[in-house]
Amino acid sequence: MSIHQLIREGRKRLGMSEQQFADAIGVSRGAVQQWEKPGGTAPKRSNQPRVAELLGVSLAELVSGGTNISPGFDMRAEVPLVSEVEAGNYTVIDNFKPKGKFETVPVTVPVKQHTYALRVHGDSMASESGDSFPEGSLIIVEPEMAAVPGDYVIALNSANETTFKQLIRDGGDLYLKPLNTRYPIKLLGSATVIGVVREFTKRFR
Repeated sequence: MSIHQLIREGRKRLGMSEQQFADAIGVSRGAVQQWEKPGGTAPKRSNQPRVAELLGVSLAELVSGGTNISPGFDMRAEVPLVSEVEAGNYTVIDNFKPKGKFETVPVTVPVKQHTYALRVHGDSMASESGDSFPEGSLIIVEPEMAAVPGDYVIALNSANETTFKQLIRDGGDLYLKPLNTRYPIKLLGSATVIGVVREFTKRFR
């Protein structure tokens, strides 16, 4: 069951109209309609505890659509925005036990328990043609997805430093390729891919 179906069926079970449910949460009727529509938006993290309480389910049950959260993907409204240091130790991120210290970023792709967001620094992934990730872009990183050549990835080197590049294969070797041609392509070598980029956006304010 999706989070949208869980909310819709739960509201109807309570005998509440869309407006009554919205009033009980403190949001607009339009927000509730989005929550209940397949492919619509999910409740913001700040609203999720109240929605779960009203429906009589746990927060984990709400965000997983009432199913076991461990093995599969989960549609969420937001993921934590972390620093490069925290990305190197990404398992500290647990989307089912929210940590208040993190700013959050809205997402439109399904994500898992440790999915997080990073802010792009520098211009090594900015390009004048094709895909481009200018400085300040926000990227959504999925650490539980296996990377394949062509993916945009986050890699961790032996000094515990993270880098954002495109993973490519040349012959039998893997390389990290910047999109900005002013920067060199480097052999992946001993670096480890710790996440695949699923989505990106640009926040101005």
